Amino acid sequence: MTWSEITEQPRVTKLLAASLKNDRLAHAYLFTGPRGTGKKRIALHLAKALFCREYPCDACGRCVNCQRIAAGNHPDVYVIAPDGASIKIDQIRTLQKEMAMRSMESVHKVYVIEHVDKMTVQAANSLLKFLEEPPKGVVAVLLTENSHALLPTILSRCQIIPFSPLPAEVLAARLTDEGIPAGLAHLACQITTHLDEAREMSQSDWFAQLRNEVIQLVQDLKQRGSYALYSIQELFNKNERLKEELPLFLDMLILWLRDVLHVQAGRRAQLTYRDQQDLLERQAYVWTQAELIQGIGLAMDTRNRIERNANPQLALERLVLRLQGGYTFV
Repeated sequence: MTWSEITEQPRVTKLLAASLKNDRLAHAYLFTGPRGTGKKRIALHLAKALFCREYPCDACGRCVNCQRIAAGNHPDVYVIAPDGASIKIDQIRTLQKEMAMRSMESVHKVYVIEHVDKMTVQAANSLLKFLEEPPKGVVAVLLTENSHALLPTILSRCQIIPFSPLPAEVLAARLTDEGIPAGLAHLACQITTHLDEAREMSQSDWFAQLRNEVIQLVQDLKQRGSYALYSIQELFNKNERLKEELPLFLDMLILWLRDVLHVQAGRRAQLTYRDQQDLLERQAYVWTQAELIQGIGLAMDTRNRIERNANPQLALERLVLRLQGGYTFV
């Protein structure tokens, strides 16, 4: 895969490709952004681009060097991850020794530090000294989701490159290309921007079951009156994971109510449950906009209550009653 084929962060790849081509690569980069935005993937592609035998300033993915970097066994590319909960000073000292050695196969050496914000104080101070006087030809790529947790002096010695959250449409397209049903893929990618999490979620039986239960509940709310309460009881009786997954259930419910609003506003291209458009169209006639907006707020409030250890079943029953307008709680 070449720079042009890495589509999720076009601004980042364009910048790095130009820096390589013009021989203006910085000695240290900080890639910062949410999980699943391609930080490590692009860091390793940068390393491949420095060592690739086939493509100048890019990576073919096929040559010996590209394959060794992908496998984690290139002698001039060093990757550090937290040892347990943190990155320790011994790891940074070992890194410094490795980087101080003469490069075995080129003028470059590359080190990548994952979750650099998890360094101990001693490790951070040791890395700072290393960044202040980097050996010739050494390129550092630091990865973090929390750049605010780093020492300002470390930040000042790196070229900071922010990574944007990946658009849900991009993630969903990848999953559907892998054979995951579009309905599950689009829903998972609205819940998380992390591709691996979305893949795992959308491939699980319980996720599909939870989605079906949400669709059934919203039909019961308007069509079957008080039966919706019995539906809640049945849900908890037959689904042992519901208490654990109730925040996710509520996220799915919020997305459904939002979809009904989208239909009412004529924004069908923005639907999450796009495979359920016929049902959403019917529900757009039986919910008022005020009910939908209130319902989203109630579902969010219920989610907060559960996170504060409210009884899951009672919280969901309370939500159902309020959505139906049958009871007013203080």
